[in-house]
Amino acid sequence: MAKSDNLSVLAEAFRKRNAKRILDIGCGSGSLAVRLAAAGFDVTGADPRAEAVAAARRLAPDASFIQAAAETLLDDIGPFDAACMVNALHHVAPAEMQNALSRILSLLCPGGELLVIEPVADGSFFRCMQPIDDETEVRALAIAAIDSFVAGGGAVLRDLLRWDRESRFSDLQGFIDYLLDVDPDRAATVERERLELERVWRDELLIRDGKAVLVQPILCWILARANAG
Repeated sequence: MAKSDNLSVLAEAFRKRNAKRILDIGCGSGSLAVRLAAAGFDVTGADPRAEAVAAARRLAPDASFIQAAAETLLDDIGPFDAACMVNALHHVAPAEMQNALSRILSLLCPGGELLVIEPVADGSFFRCMQPIDDETEVRALAIAAIDSFVAGGGAVLRDLLRWDRESRFSDLQGFIDYLLDVDPDRAATVERERLELERVWRDELLIRDGKAVLVQPILCWILARANAG
C-alpha cells in the first residue's frame, strides 16, 4: 500500500465509517489533532504529559485535550465514534499495552473502531533515529501486544494496512527537533551521540525537491470491540 501520510489513512477510514467524534490517544503537541479538526472531525486528544497537552491546546484550539495515559482514560469522556493511536502504543509501558487497548475500545460506540498505527523497526527514518533511541525491542513488544490482544479475544481485527511513510526535513537539526518534540528527554543522548547521528544521517540521506527524505514502514491495525461482531 503506497501511502505516505497518516492523516490520509485515518481520514479515509473515519469518513468511510461516518465517524465524527474522534479520540486521539498519545496526541503529543497536537499536530495530528489540528489536521483532523481542520478536516471536519470533532477531536479529543489525550496525552500523559502536561507540557504536551498545553502545547496541543495552543496549536489546536478547535480540539479538546485531556491529560491522561491511555490505560487510565475515564468513562465520562466518551463515547467516541472512532479512535486512533498513532506512534503511541510503543510508548506505553509493556505491561500496560493490552490494558490500554482494552480501555480505548471500551470508550467507543457500538461498531466503533480503533486504528493503531505503529512504525516498524526498519527504514531510513528508524536507522537515523537508532543512535538516539533504539526502539527495536519496544516496537516489537507493541506489535506482539496487539497480536496477543486479538488472539486472546480482546478485539476483532477488521483490517491490517501497510505503507511507507515519508518524512521531510530541511536538515539534520530539523530531524533532531522532531525527535525532541516527541521526547524532550532525548536531548542529552543527542549531544552525546551527535557524531554518530551525523554519520548515519549522511549514509541514509535522500534529497528530493531540496528536502531530506526519510522513509518509515508503517503498520495499521483496525480493531473493533470483540462484542461488536
